[in-house]
Amino acid sequence: MSGRNTGNSMVFNWGRSMVFLLAAAVLVVSLVMVSMNSSLRVRLDATKTRAYSLSPRTTALLEHLEGAWRIAVVMVESERDQAVARQIDEVLDRAAAAAPNLQVDRIDPSDPSSLSEYESLLLALRDRESEGIKAHESALERGEGAFAELVDFASTARSRLDSILASRADRQSVVEEWGALASALQLLADQGHLVLDRIREELQPDGMEPLPNYQAARAILIEGLQQWSRELKSASRRMRMLESATVDQARLQSLQSALDQQASKLAVAADGLLRLEELDYAVIAAQLGEGEAAVIIGPDEAMAIPASQLFATNLIPDEVGQVRFDQRFRGEQVLASAIATIQSEQMPTVIFVHGEERSILEPDPMQLDATGASAILSSARFNVLEWPVTLGPQPALPTDAPRAWVILPSAMRAGFELSKGERRLLEETSHLLDQGESVLINLYPSYMPRYGQPDPWASLLDPYGIEALTGTVLLEESLDEAGEPVVQMFQQINDFPAQHPISAALNGQRLLLPLPVPIHASGGTGSRLGQVGSIAAGEARWLEEEWTPSEDLGSIRRNGRSLEEPVDVIWSHEQVIPGTGQTQRILVVGSGPWMLTNIADVVVSTGGERVTLLNPGNHELMFASVAWLSGMDELVAKGPLSQEVSRLRDLSSTSQGFFGWLLVLGLPGCIILLGVVVYLRRRN
Repeated sequence: MSGRNTGNSMVFNWGRSMVFLLAAAVLVVSLVMVSMNSSLRVRLDATKTRAYSLSPRTTALLEHLEGAWRIAVVMVESERDQAVARQIDEVLDRAAAAAPNLQVDRIDPSDPSSLSEYESLLLALRDRESEGIKAHESALERGEGAFAELVDFASTARSRLDSILASRADRQSVVEEWGALASALQLLADQGHLVLDRIREELQPDGMEPLPNYQAARAILIEGLQQWSRELKSASRRMRMLESATVDQARLQSLQSALDQQASKLAVAADGLLRLEELDYAVIAAQLGEGEAAVIIGPDEAMAIPASQLFATNLIPDEVGQVRFDQRFRGEQVLASAIATIQSEQMPTVIFVHGEERSILEPDPMQLDATGASAILSSARFNVLEWPVTLGPQPALPTDAPRAWVILPSAMRAGFELSKGERRLLEETSHLLDQGESVLINLYPSYMPRYGQPDPWASLLDPYGIEALTGTVLLEESLDEAGEPVVQMFQQINDFPAQHPISAALNGQRLLLPLPVPIHASGGTGSRLGQVGSIAAGEARWLEEEWTPSEDLGSIRRNGRSLEEPVDVIWSHEQVIPGTGQTQRILVVGSGPWMLTNIADVVVSTGGERVTLLNPGNHELMFASVAWLSGMDELVAKGPLSQEVSRLRDLSSTSQGFFGWLLVLGLPGCIILLGVVVYLRRRN
């Protein structure tokens, strides 16, 4: 009887255990399924407390620093994630430990207790360039005085011009010729003081801009002085052609002389401002005017890193499934690159080459300029030049000077015929390549391959083992707010797993490429080709040959097409020039407008009056490209994700689902099965 009871008890216990295990499994699966809802997902970031170590490269750099160095991170703590603040502190602590002669600080300008430290930093920056600052202030004072004299002169010149013209019998016939000048003089007399007020505002520090903005004041004065010098000289020349039969000749000559004298004074004042050497102090002042920056002060040079470079990746909301990486990697690499920049005895020269009849380094109404790209290079102490190929010869540079040529084809290109400017640009680019120069070439799509004609820009790259399919554009279909399908002509790239210095700099940063065209490697003799960036395969992406250059793609739709394999869009070429021993580097980007202001300088608000770059990878690609092309790889800052442990990449949705269920059910199932086996063995 007791045996029967024991058996029944064993069966009962076994059944109860199985029911418990089954209930536990159902509960686990239910919790996992519910947690897949993004609104219920909780993120745990272990990097916020993980101990951090500097890379060997950074440690070696810091250990060999000579002289006194200082790093001051100016950061408003109340507007920054506390985890980020702790990470920055940890990087600074590790840097201070590695370099005994390095002073590191983190200053909060909004904290009253930090005001004395902040003022000490500003005074240190001013004292180190006191002579240069005096020269700037003296030149600015002369320029301001010349402009103020111009404003006073405008009123009397207008009156004298009216008086002279009034004595002509045919006064009405010259109104159109001289009316514009008279109106401009009157406007200058009435509102010229506003320009002077603006200059004084730039030179007067306040809470938002703690240092005088010498750059802005200088730019305003140069523009005003040069413009009016040209206007007055032109008016004087036209006056010599004025028939004087009914005009008082003495008064006419007197006004001509006054215009010439005034124009000369303005030209002299503008020339004095143009001859001023760039101040580290002025560049840093512009960066601190944004509110946050990292200031690096070396024995002889100083520079500032804008907050958009240090913190950009943490200011953009994460997408679902996107990996959030440790900000310390980014902070370390950018600071190390800045120190290497200061230590460099000769910084590279970057020459923007284009076929436009205007300057692309000045603001354009349509934002088809490269002012943002040039500014980021200038702030890093690169020498920035411009070569409009239709307006002047190739700039002469020292043979041994590191340099990079950036080719900018016309953004308004369309049709089969190349414009005069683009044809000349193509010729000069070919000449640069033949000279063995290192060149960055940006490609726009072309109509020509669709109709059996070779695109000359693609043909230019054939000898270097790079094949550009400029007749094809990579498009992507998405849904708008109303749920209707729309086609987008741009691609965002975040992951750059390729083994290339530029890829390492870009990894983890958002890069926006409008009108991307595929690029392949076809091989090359004596060259080394490297894949830098590619766009992942996707069901909603496809390659389109019947594209149009208009922003409205009309009836173009995906129609079931999809991108089955990744498409390369950035390739590099490197070769040794025979007989010289010099290395030529070429970088080809399958997108034309990626560096223009309307693409690279788009910002998003981060709260208050602060903004950050929406696509920081565009500026990073500009910086890393010219550093690599000029042969100064030490200036290329490795990106954060390239420093972390490698991850699985390019998993299909099917594979992701398989591994997901394997982790959810497989591992717990194995544990449960193992527990059952142990239980049964023990019972037996």
